[in-house]
Amino acid sequence: MTTDKMVTSSTAEGEQKSRPPLWLLGTITLCGTLGIHIFAPALALAVADLRATPAQLQLSISVYVWGLAVGQLVHGPMADRFGRRPVLLGGIFLYTVSGVAAAMAGSSDVLIAARLAQALGGCSGMVIARAIVRDVSMNSQAARDLARLNLAILIGPGIGPLIGGVVATAFGWRAVLLVLALLGVVAFLSVLILLQETNRADTQRRNIVLHYAALARSRAFLGYALGGGCVTTSWYAFIAAAPFLYQHQFGQSARVTGACLGIVVMGAWVGSFLASRLASASPTQRLLVLGHSLCALFASALCIAMMFDLASAIVVTALMFFYTCGVGLAGPAALAQATAIKPDMAGSASGLYGFFQMVVGAAAAASVSLGSNPGRAAAIALLASAALAQGFFLVARRQALPG
Repeated sequence: MTTDKMVTSSTAEGEQKSRPPLWLLGTITLCGTLGIHIFAPALALAVADLRATPAQLQLSISVYVWGLAVGQLVHGPMADRFGRRPVLLGGIFLYTVSGVAAAMAGSSDVLIAARLAQALGGCSGMVIARAIVRDVSMNSQAARDLARLNLAILIGPGIGPLIGGVVATAFGWRAVLLVLALLGVVAFLSVLILLQETNRADTQRRNIVLHYAALARSRAFLGYALGGGCVTTSWYAFIAAAPFLYQHQFGQSARVTGACLGIVVMGAWVGSFLASRLASASPTQRLLVLGHSLCALFASALCIAMMFDLASAIVVTALMFFYTCGVGLAGPAALAQATAIKPDMAGSASGLYGFFQMVVGAAAAASVSLGSNPGRAAAIALLASAALAQGFFLVARRQALPG
């Protein structure tokens, strides 16, 4: 059975379900992602106040990222088993309480533990928002709405450091964590008042552990999920290498580095906006091919520029802008295809997909430490990820086709 046929079979039911406002789904998604970036500018202040080492406080960010990864594996099947709304409320409640605990931390150990709990709660919005879109949308609608959700996700790296720097400078590092807790309160009340249950699948008697076993046996799902992870978060390698590239290799200031990274993130916004506009008129698979092709093309160009000493701040920023345009186009399409394989397990599929994203992102960021030139290492990581994604997508496409 093809992916499109499976989606069609669930369309009639999906059209009967109440469609929650997209701003609400964006808000609950933002809870988890914003916590990564908004706290980074406050690290130095927290180090001084808690009398900790920079390495200890840097761990609070690493732990947060891994909490987002692992937590999605838990919230996804729970949302399939118990419903989207109760699991989401519980996750946001944990996120909010943990944010307050982190703001009151008197030691680095307490802060790290609270940040881990905050991530485990905050990722509920990331995974369940995607599952809700699959619950209520046809395939083209899902790609469009997931593209709009992607815009919310990208708000984190886009404005998070700016907000965190302003708040930390004016009110101290603890105020940054209180801002996250306040966002949690807003999200909790919004879900409580506005969100209706969207999961009508008969999963109440299923063993939720079996969901992941079923997804792991699906080559189509694994192909789209692993390929999507390679496309959407491999650019963390470039983010990790950016300070070396712009400041040490190109001789730019920290302010220019921030501006260049803002342009790169803007590319992902543009790609997601285009995906939201094109999804209704173009097949999801076509958007996926277009976006991945852009990633592969500009990853190749970046490799050439880095290997033959053709790189400059302007050249690298321009190439990465178009690369992330591809990310914005391909990411929602890959997720829509992956969650369409088994629509009755949309929560589990969304959770496993998100886990793969975080793992790929962490591995890509770590790869820039290999070799003596982080810029070249990042370019190679992007090109290798594009090649891997192509292989995974081919496997998925062949398994989804009949015969």
